[in-house]
Amino acid sequence: MLSRPGLALYLAPRELPFILVGGAIGALGAWSAAPMAAAALTTFLVAFQVKAEILTKPRS
Repeated sequence: MLSRPGLALYLAPRELPFILVGGAIGALGAWSAAPMAAAALTTFLVAFQVKAEILTKPRS
């Protein structure tokens, strides 16, 4: 997803247990026959908090 004017994306790492669970999911995905892109996306979404906000007035 590409950022555009009027769209704010916020990324923040979660607490340590979530990061460890995300790493375990990524390792399991790499070890099994799961597609690597799906394992990497799931790992990212578990380990990081992602928020998207549509702005009515673009920030300067």
